[in-house]
Parts: sequence; C-alpha cells; structure tokens
Amino acid sequence: MSTSSPQRGARLVEALLAAGVRHVVAAPGSRSAPLLLAAADAERQGLLRLHVRIDERSAGYLALGLARVSGTAVAVITTSGTAAVNLHPAIVEAAYLGVPLIAVTADRPAALRGSGANQTIDQRALFGIDASTIDLDGTSEDEFDPVIGAVTSAMAQHGPVHLNVSFGEPLVAEGEHVIRPVTTWATPPALARARRPLVEMAGDADIRRGLLIVGDGLDDDLRGQARELAETMGWPVISEPSGNLTETPQSLVHGPLLLGDPTVLTEMRPDVVVSVGRIGLHRSIMRLVREVPVHIAVDVAPRRGRVDPARTASVIVDAVPIGVTEASDPQWMNDWRRLDRARSDRVAAVLSQAPLTGPVVARILASHVDARDLLIVGASWPIRHLSEFGGPIRAHCLANRGTSGIDGVVSMAWGAAVAHRAGGGARTYALLGDLTAVYDRNGLLAPVSEPRPTLTYVVVDNDGGGIFSSLEQGAPAFAQDFERVFGTPLSADLSVLLAAPDVEVRAVSTETELREALGPHDGVRIVVARCVDRATENVIADRARG
Repeated sequence: MSTSSPQRGARLVEALLAAGVRHVVAAPGSRSAPLLLAAADAERQGLLRLHVRIDERSAGYLALGLARVSGTAVAVITTSGTAAVNLHPAIVEAAYLGVPLIAVTADRPAALRGSGANQTIDQRALFGIDASTIDLDGTSEDEFDPVIGAVTSAMAQHGPVHLNVSFGEPLVAEGEHVIRPVTTWATPPALARARRPLVEMAGDADIRRGLLIVGDGLDDDLRGQARELAETMGWPVISEPSGNLTETPQSLVHGPLLLGDPTVLTEMRPDVVVSVGRIGLHRSIMRLVREVPVHIAVDVAPRRGRVDPARTASVIVDAVPIGVTEASDPQWMNDWRRLDRARSDRVAAVLSQAPLTGPVVARILASHVDARDLLIVGASWPIRHLSEFGGPIRAHCLANRGTSGIDGVVSMAWGAAVAHRAGGGARTYALLGDLTAVYDRNGLLAPVSEPRPTLTYVVVDNDGGGIFSSLEQGAPAFAQDFERVFGTPLSADLSVLLAAPDVEVRAVSTETELREALGPHDGVRIVVARCVDRATENVIADRARG
C-alpha cells in the first residue's frame, strides 16, 4: 500500500525534526497542505516553532534571520510555482553567507511537468548552483533518509538545501498529519582549523608594521584568534560593523577614514595586512589591500575563497596566523592611536553641530545599544555611515554582507529578533535606509496570530538613494538623469507607507526626539528619522571625513 500525501508530509517534517530543525517558516498554499498541517501538529506538541507569512519572499528572509541568530537550520515551506521561485533571493544570500536555510517546496506530481497543468513548473533545479537539491517524488520507500544528511551538511555551514517534494491528491486527510515521536538528532561535524605562524607566511616583510582588517562572517573562535594576533603584534584593527571587533582595545574608531587620507598612508603604510572574513565595504580598504606588499586572507564559511575580492592574497588560510610578541613595536600602535584620536575630534566637532543626517543617526544608535542587544544594519549608506562614524559598537551586529543587497532586510531583522529574544537576548534594532525599508515592507505584515518581537527599526529618511551621490554617476555630467534613475525620490510620507497592524510608527526630526524614540517598548516600533536632503547630508559627511 502506497503512502498518502498527508503521511509523506508528516514523515518529512519528522525528518527535519530529527536533523535538528526547530523553526519552520510557512506561507499558505494548497499543494503544501501536507507539510503545513504536519508542521502545525509538531508545534502543538512543542517540537518546533511555526512562523506564518503571506509573502514567500519575505518568508525566506525571515527564515534567514532565524537561522543566523539561532545557529541552527531553519526550514521555509512554500507551495508550487512562482511561490517557490520567490525564495531565490534569500537562498542566494544564504549561499554566500553559508547559512543553513532549508527550502522545502511542494510540487505537483512529476507526470504533470511539461503538460500545461495549472501552477506547474519544473522545480527540480529551481535555485541552480545556489543550493544543493534533493527531488523527493515519492518513488522511493526510504526517500526521506537523505534529508537528515542534507540538513546536517547545511548546519556545518555549507549553505542552503532545497527539498522539492511532489504531492498528489488527496492532499489532506483527517488523522494522517500527526507527527510521531522523534529520537534521532544529527550533530554537524566540528570545524578543524590549523593555525600557522605569521613569520612563515609574511616572507621578508616587516611584520611590525601590520594591520588587521576584519570583515563579515567570523565565528567566536576566529574573533578570539583575531584579537590574540592584534594584541600579540601590537597591530591596529579595522573592523567592519558586522565583524564585531569594533570594541577591541586595538580597534581604530575611524579606520576607514584614516586609510582614505593619502597623507596618513604616506607616513603609516603597512607592510603586511591580514584580512579575516569577507571584506569590501570601503574603497579605502580595498585600495590598501591592492597595494600592500603582503596580504594574508583568512577564509570563513562557506569556504569558497570569497575573502580575496582584489585577488591580491599571497595565501588564503582557514585560521588567523600566530603572532610573535618579540616582533611587536608599541610605537606603531601609538602612532595610529594618535591619528585616530585627531580624526575622532574632527568627526565629533562636525556631527555634534549637525542636524539629523545618516551619520548622526548611525552615531546615536551605536551609542545607544548595549552588549545584550542585537543590531541589524542595511546595505548602502547605513552600514558605511555606521562604520565610518559610529565608533565602538557594543551590540552584536549582523548584516546581509553575502551579496550586500537591500532585499528582505526588514524580514531578516524580524526573524533575527525572534531568535535573539528566544536565546536570552534583550532588544533588537535595525538601521535601514528608506528604500530598503519600503522594498520589504511586506515583511511587516505578520498575521495577527503571530507574536511580535522586541524590535525597533530606525529608518533614515533622506528621500531616495543617498549612496549614489558619492559614486561615479553622481558627477555633474550625469545630473540630467541622476535623480530619476539613481536618486529615485519617493516624495512620500514613510510613516504612512510603513504602517502595519500592531506596529507602532514614530517620526522624529531632532536628536532629542530620536533618543526618546529609542527608549524601552514592547513589540515592533518603526522610527522614521526625517533627515536633511541628500545633497546637504553628503556635504556634512564629507566635512566630518576631513
């Protein structure tokens, strides 16, 4: 007797539970009914937590945020057709970040492919090279055995997995969606890292004059190794916000600004740079990496060599090199600190007198968060302003640096906030640009049945794409077309555009109002920081940069 679709849906959910999945995100659909009802039963039994969204694209990013903060694989369930296609942006981000995201797409029976049947496309290779795919068409008796191994592989930080599951009718049957007890637990293998001495990799370079550049993707182990190298060698650290080393004693508060100053580099050009993780946020850092005599890059999961964007690394290793105390030069660090203090004084003098701008908002938020908080940062200007002007960040910081898109950041932050609170954390803040917030405003449309996390979105409203003014297309020669195709002003009230059920929206125009709006609250709050126009903002930022 063949297994019914409702029974197969329950068995797949059991396999996910056996592999360690404890969060499932679902969007409503017909073909996915066997999976949805089984997941709901598992939640009733206290075996997992189910999150429901109406937009599959937002659902994918919600799952991404849950997976990044929980450290476990998270499954997202969709019905067939274009519903499944809408997971692709989140899958791409997960692939480049090495996040264990499990896309479970319900499919029509294989015999209907190519027949013109309603809502039927070929889903077997839907995500291409961005996810490993297992097609579960019901023809094998032990079809769910590979699922545990696939999810375990994803949890070992090799990226997303796509489970495509064909279901024939009937899709529902009373009593057949019940989840049985699950006893198996898959443990991902431990990651082995072999550290080598710095002197073996630096050749003839003067290792006293070095810099440690910290990008995205570090785990606690690599952060500890990076701190150790900097302290042993007496090297300055320049950490991107999501590198989470901006608070280490060796860290330069305004490192990207210093590296952008030709006068500083004439005097302080290093002979060795060790970069850890995915770098590339600042052009000043990338110029240095291209010019430095020795560049050693430390890889992070997924280990695909994505840590050498300038193709200048003399060696790529999987652990931070071991330093030599005898080779340190205290004066090297002291000189960098002197320059950094001078730059800090200039930044403070300019921004303390400025109206609300992106840099001012980033600086205020960075000073507000504490060690128990989680800070999500959007792409483009927000993460650069935070990096250049924010100073030490006490909160743990996350950003979608895999592909640096503005897609789905609202939803990712929501998922991250849920997992952060479940793990014992305090508040979650998200710093976003106006276009990023509007792009994913569907992520705010959680059904009323879904709980709200403790989450504050801070939206920098400068009416359009501010970063483009600083790029080549911002030159006067392109002024005729700039606003239409790059600036893209909405000329709308974001307080209205971002309104959603059970979400509080506040608009602020002054530093005092912003600080008050960042205060304690329950649920989800959106703070729209109404800033000066983009041209004025860029003038103020350039003055602060020096």
